[in-house]
Amino acid sequence: MDTTCKICFEEVAAPSLEAHLANQHGDSPASVREVYPEQYDELFVGDELAPGWADDAPADGNGESDGDRDDGGREDGEAGAGAARQASDSGSRTDRAVASGGSGSASARTREETGATGADGSRAGNAGEPRGTGTGSPAVGQDAPGAEGLQSGKKWLMIGVGGAGNHIIDAVLMRRDTLRERDEPLAGVWEGGLADYGSLNTNIAELGDTYYAREDRGYDRQQLLQNAMIAARKHNHQGAGRKWTVGRKLMQADFDGESNALRDRWDISANSLEASQAVMLVHSVTKGTGCGATPVLAENISEMAGQGVGLDDELAVTKPILSSVIIPEDDDFGGSEMVRGVAGMAHLSKAVDGIIPFDNQRLDEVGADISVAIDEERLNAYNPINYVDINRLLVAFLEAFTMSSTPQNYDQSATRQINGEVFDVPDSFRPAEPKYPADSDRDHQPAVIMAPVIGRSFASSFDRSTLSTLARTALFKGQLIDFDPSTAWGGSFMIYGPEEKMEEIAPLVNANELKDILSGEEFLDRGSTDPGQSVDLYVNQLVVPGIDSVHLWGVLWNPQIPSLGKMYDHVKELSEQSDSQQADNVRELWPLVESLFGAMGRDAMG
Repeated sequence: MDTTCKICFEEVAAPSLEAHLANQHGDSPASVREVYPEQYDELFVGDELAPGWADDAPADGNGESDGDRDDGGREDGEAGAGAARQASDSGSRTDRAVASGGSGSASARTREETGATGADGSRAGNAGEPRGTGTGSPAVGQDAPGAEGLQSGKKWLMIGVGGAGNHIIDAVLMRRDTLRERDEPLAGVWEGGLADYGSLNTNIAELGDTYYAREDRGYDRQQLLQNAMIAARKHNHQGAGRKWTVGRKLMQADFDGESNALRDRWDISANSLEASQAVMLVHSVTKGTGCGATPVLAENISEMAGQGVGLDDELAVTKPILSSVIIPEDDDFGGSEMVRGVAGMAHLSKAVDGIIPFDNQRLDEVGADISVAIDEERLNAYNPINYVDINRLLVAFLEAFTMSSTPQNYDQSATRQINGEVFDVPDSFRPAEPKYPADSDRDHQPAVIMAPVIGRSFASSFDRSTLSTLARTALFKGQLIDFDPSTAWGGSFMIYGPEEKMEEIAPLVNANELKDILSGEEFLDRGSTDPGQSVDLYVNQLVVPGIDSVHLWGVLWNPQIPSLGKMYDHVKELSEQSDSQQADNVRELWPLVESLFGAMGRDAMG
């Protein structure tokens, strides 16, 4: 017998599966009917527990029948039933999370009232309805992040889409909880860095195995369907496979007509879109859900972010939306993967401001000296073993990006805070936008490709020579995707470290020593441009308590990236020489493909 219940994902502690279903899910007959139809026929008569099973079952949490669904597909009484299950002694997630050292509230998450309504004027999920009992959620009655509260201005609304994106969100949350439990100064990075977050997928099994679902939210199957499933109850919840067109259609179903799953159903607060500085989408570029569904989500977030700005179009600054995309190693990167990658990035390029590509092969080669500490037991339990080290490095890059403008007002009593030059999200890509050629025939400007780098130095003292070594470490050894820095349009950089070392480094940075080093022939080679062109560099500095070394973080704009060039060449040949359905799909996208991939390298600058 499978010892894990597919409804609550708990170990079956009762004498049998049937006894567990009667005791723990007797008040949710619809859940049993959907997941265990054979056992349902034995256990229930007309949605009531059959004689012999009813005596041991818990009383209904609200005295109402569970057979009817509300407008959002949520079963009546699910909140009361979920609370009863979570309060039980048989392995509740709340108890397990607290025992394992989880911090934060163990109370149920409540969805913030946004004032938005569904197509029929009703809300898909009632405001204040419990959404789970995980350790990372606000307590009942506590406001979720809102545009007017102290949490306004937090850095990211961060969403992981598909299996790869879900695992990276898990790694971020486990890093946050590790820092909390160790009471480290860097805990403030994520406390001030996440306005809200969520994981979305088309595969219920993948979602159910995440740290986000099990520990942070404490969701059972029905809550997962309601709060994190793409196109819930409109397909078999087994994923999009490797078909990006399927992933795209499933996400479109959540925004079809008057539908809006972000506003009405998912546990990601729509208000956090306004409260956050920017949106970060994390996903694979070659899987069906990651590359197919994410662009549709980005398009709808962009549309929502642009509504109600209250300013003239010429004055309004749109909400930055970035995409962190994961590219597989060459051995796993066949022709079909290349097509999916090009299609996904092409669609994304019209909806997001910047695309940060990460190459699994480079991430595997960079080494552990850049990686951050994450609780080993958790990481091994919730991340695939072959991606544990890779995801530590990804989190290190995202953590540095997050600390660059993390607000400090969430903890006015803190005496050791990150301080220095403010480096906002738009500073990471907007200086590149005016460099695109003027093209009256193009109906959009493509996303900026932002090649990521990060390096680290343990030197005890710093001068120009030491800074040059750090620059070399970051721009060559610390490339998180293989590229040629001398072909970039420019870049944004941040050097950060402990106060005692930054006191020595600051005069060098202020005297433009680091900028001169990065501009040299060995690195960005600013002198090799055509007349009228310029390569711009921006260097910021931060003092960060709680670390013992100096880091150089950066993103370089639109350089030549061999792996992306290989994808482009393959798809171009396919579109020109093949009569396959794949080729037809690509030909329809070709203007988007050309505008994004054709911008790599300085020859493409205006």
